[in-house]
Amino acid sequence: MKQFKTLLTRLLVITSLMLPWATTTALETFEKSGYIASVGNDKFTIRGQVYRVSPSAQLKSNDARRKKLSDFKKGDEIFFKGKILDSVYYVDIIYYKTPIDS
Repeated sequence: MKQFKTLLTRLLVITSLMLPWATTTALETFEKSGYIASVGNDKFTIRGQVYRVSPSAQLKSNDARRKKLSDFKKGDEIFFKGKILDSVYYVDIIYYKTPIDS
């Protein structure tokens, strides 16, 4: 019986050590674009989906007026990439290119 308890304890320890590794490999990535419907301090909405901006997110823009998330407004078109974790969309990089007037 003592051997069984020792074996069970070892299996639980190994499983608990491997759990964080298993969840990090299960991340899904996404690449999307669209027009901003609403924007907040750390999130924005496009087509009814809320996207949270990671604290370490990069913003690449060719417009000097669009250097921070707070500079964006409703109707701006952006391209962005990120990861999905527990059904929450986290944005890692945002691209903004000034539209060309026709």
